[in-house]
Amino acid sequence: MRTEQNEVEAKIFLRDCWIEGMVHLPQGGRLTDYLALAERQFIPVTNARVFRYPGDELLHEVAFLNVNKNSIQYIFPKLEQTK
Repeated sequence: MRTEQNEVEAKIFLRDCWIEGMVHLPQGGRLTDYLALAERQFIPVTNARVFRYPGDELLHEVAFLNVNKNSIQYIFPKLEQTK
């Protein structure tokens, strides 16, 4: 059985790189709730782009990437920039 999901564009910072991509959450779920799930060791990210950190050199671009939660320094939903 497939559950409905929301896509959230997020930035995920690791020790030596940062990732930009789509995190798939259960319908009505929040990013913080998803991260708190003990049974989930990895966060699936689609349309992932991996950049060098510090800096912004593009290192990899992949359709799917699993990120180990223990490696995450910080993560946040990407916000629209206003001018």
